[in-house]
Amino acid sequence: MSEHSELDERLRLPYSIGTGIPRGGDAEIEGYLHSLRIQGFCVVERVIPEDRVDAVRESVHVGRRQLQTVREAEKERRQALERDRNPEVEFGDGPVRPPLPPDAELSDVACNGTFAEYLAEPRVVRVARAALDPHVRILQTEVNKSSRPAEQPLSEEQLRRRAWHSDWPHDLTAYGPSDEEPWKHCGAIAQPFPDVCMALSTIWYLGPEDVTPFNGGTWIVPGSHKDPRNPRGPADGIDEHAPIPGEFQVSAPAGSVFMQDTRIWHSGATNQSEHERTAVVCRYAPWWLSGNEFGNLHSGGHTLRTSVPRDVYDRFSPELQLLYRHLAEGVEDVLQAENQEKAQRARAQREADRGGDNSHLVVGGMSREEWERNHGRAP
Repeated sequence: MSEHSELDERLRLPYSIGTGIPRGGDAEIEGYLHSLRIQGFCVVERVIPEDRVDAVRESVHVGRRQLQTVREAEKERRQALERDRNPEVEFGDGPVRPPLPPDAELSDVACNGTFAEYLAEPRVVRVARAALDPHVRILQTEVNKSSRPAEQPLSEEQLRRRAWHSDWPHDLTAYGPSDEEPWKHCGAIAQPFPDVCMALSTIWYLGPEDVTPFNGGTWIVPGSHKDPRNPRGPADGIDEHAPIPGEFQVSAPAGSVFMQDTRIWHSGATNQSEHERTAVVCRYAPWWLSGNEFGNLHSGGHTLRTSVPRDVYDRFSPELQLLYRHLAEGVEDVLQAENQEKAQRARAQREADRGGDNSHLVVGGMSREEWERNHGRAP
């Protein structure tokens, strides 16, 4: 934790939900993956070194201020584009049809280069690739996700109130279209959800405080990513505002990253401290998941087809470029090397197996666990 003498002592909890995972090497990565598989979440501690957290946090605050100016200009531009499309349009307080590239809005990452390089930290990327696909992308970058202090004392009823949901693409109420706004096209996967981790939502904790229940650590329900119901399911009988047995709140040191399967049931929590707890939200996803369907509402639109200017992209490290090149101007996002290698091996095997015998096969006779053992993936 950063040394701030004015912080409340109730922020100083001696544990993290990352406690117990080995540190270093393959065992650490397997520990995170095991937690994701069984509980639906994990915490990678100290991704941002303790002596860098304050500087990174301040850089994000600067980036947020820059984006406010950018968003106002974007809103004016998208309204002008809409007038060109429909001269009779009248603008109220609602959203305006989002433009397509090259007029798409700027990605938050473009104004947050100091923070951005940590998004390619090896432990985080290794977990994302193992859980999702060797070719991963970052579909969402939102730097304005801080937990701000409550303005007034809270009642027990307020502290008990939840807002349970799963994240896109498993959020059944996310940004749905209407007769007035049919272009709002953020959809959700139909229930029952397939037993596949389709994306990882990550929260990057930037201090100044460690994350605790007192300052708004996220409420989560362990194992709920395997439950076919959904907190917002129309026929699932779940009160999305009431506590759920087994719930608990995230705790982690500043500089850590909370990673969750997008299916898991979770809720924001109230910050009872006197200090803003800065956070950034990013979504890692496999190459096959279309980010065009997700809404971010930055400048009044409902699209994630943001852009990264070429000059910004060129300053990224090669590792970070792999995560954002699908959004970079003039850059082709070809399939990454490991997937290409697997495809080549499969083609070579296909040629070698011509004229073979499949009489020994029993379809359905191999479990996932057996397959992983055979391929050296079992812990």
